[in-house]
Amino acid sequence: MKDMQELRREGSIAIVGAGPGGAMLARLLQMRGFNVRVFERDGSPTARPQGGSLDLRTDSGQRAIDAAELTEPFARSSREEAKAFRMVDAEGDELPGMGEDTHQDAGPEIDRGDLRQLLLDSLAPNTVAWNHMVEDVTPDVDGQWRVAFKDKAPIVADLVVGADGVGSKVRRRLTTEVPRYTGITMLAANIRRDLWRGSKIDETLGEGSVMFAAGEKTIFVQRCSHDLILLYYSLAVPEGWPKSESFDLSDTSAVLGKVRTAYADWSPDVLAMLTEVEDTFQPWPTSVMPPAHRWATQPGLTMLGDASHVMPPFTGKGVNLALLDALELADGLSGDASSDVATVIEAFETRMQARTRDEIRACLDVGRQMYGIEMDFSDPTQDQARAPANARVVQR
Repeated sequence: MKDMQELRREGSIAIVGAGPGGAMLARLLQMRGFNVRVFERDGSPTARPQGGSLDLRTDSGQRAIDAAELTEPFARSSREEAKAFRMVDAEGDELPGMGEDTHQDAGPEIDRGDLRQLLLDSLAPNTVAWNHMVEDVTPDVDGQWRVAFKDKAPIVADLVVGADGVGSKVRRRLTTEVPRYTGITMLAANIRRDLWRGSKIDETLGEGSVMFAAGEKTIFVQRCSHDLILLYYSLAVPEGWPKSESFDLSDTSAVLGKVRTAYADWSPDVLAMLTEVEDTFQPWPTSVMPPAHRWATQPGLTMLGDASHVMPPFTGKGVNLALLDALELADGLSGDASSDVATVIEAFETRMQARTRDEIRACLDVGRQMYGIEMDFSDPTQDQARAPANARVVQR
């Protein structure tokens, strides 16, 4: 295994996944002289919906943005006024103590797609290989790793970083643990553009976001860039929905019928306002890794972001933590030139696991209060470092 100086001078780093975490890591490593390629399953940056708006916190996401020297373009794309947040009940009445100043410690908002594009635009030409779906990651000779793709030639790299999200193929080479479904699926929809201007929802929303909450159900509405309003219904549905119930999301009438049934005890006026949506729906099953989960370090292989510590969006920390992961890994790799890569990875993973353990627990506390979610992590084996067969485990 190469030391840090050799990795920077003659080594290769493969990042799997071109989301915010993977793109940020690539940006930071290129700034510091590393040879980096990013492999993304999507055919292009716009191949699928990128989600709504998110705020970048000063202690995590904005730290990474500043280190990547992207502060000015971020300021141009973000919206300070959009961090305004209100929480109301099923009648649309303000909940006590949940006024517009509730989230004043939040950072400026930016659409996830805009953040991703900002990061992609900062990379050297041809850094990202699109339409590269990973099938497996296996040990190769001389301590390297071989990444196999569907219908593409494989590559070999000295360091492989999984930034490939909740369904990570890199993760299964590091651990047998998989994310667990919370029982709640968020169903995303756009409010019809011809209806929201000057409407009650436009007035209620203001420049930021509103959470309608009652009876362990929510509808989250947020104003995004590009003249768009997004909302998310919270549905208690079986894992694998809609396929598990052969439910057709292209049948707008059936979808809205299910929504109206789920929120039948809410104000008819509020529900009418929140079901005037376009006929495109995107399911988002919420999953979580066990808070205390950890794995045995393997030389030349690691992961970050949702691949490592996916959690529901209840606290809005996911992308912020992924960007912080990227910053800390880049700092470690560009630190002491005499250090070996395995030692750097072990230190990075130990710190990331300790930090995200508390974040996941806090997130699940919110899920318990808002949705009645109860996750059982009592299995005594789950907190143990477990590696799959033929792993290269660092001896501690």
